[in-house]
Amino acid sequence: MTGNSIEHIGFVVKDSKAMARWYQTALGFTVLKSADTENGHVAFIQCSQTGLVFELITDRTLAPIEDVLSHPLQLHVAFKTIDIETDKKQLLEMGAEFVTDCATADPDAKVLIVKDPWGNFIQLAQRKENFYE
Repeated sequence: MTGNSIEHIGFVVKDSKAMARWYQTALGFTVLKSADTENGHVAFIQCSQTGLVFELITDRTLAPIEDVLSHPLQLHVAFKTIDIETDKKQLLEMGAEFVTDCATADPDAKVLIVKDPWGNFIQLAQRKENFYE
């Protein structure tokens, strides 16, 4: 496969317009495109830190992903943080809901999960820089 970088990751969600605005305000995403479609709405948002693009799709003919997930490890988006408690507090103040602290084998790491206002799981991970090595 040539040019094998990730172009975007798509999610069918309950309210793509509101979710795009919330991710913009709460997590610093940029809304690249927002448009009504035949069956609902689509928004493309980009992470200001990584450049990763999410496609948020509201489609009356499809079940939103948050309605079919039963556990946060099935699907979550993880964000790196240097101050997990401050970031957790900010997200909760903006309408997120705390779900759980996550067990980790690294005694210096802190990992937790919150839900955005639509029920999508967000993981916050405070780890050493060389975690993946």
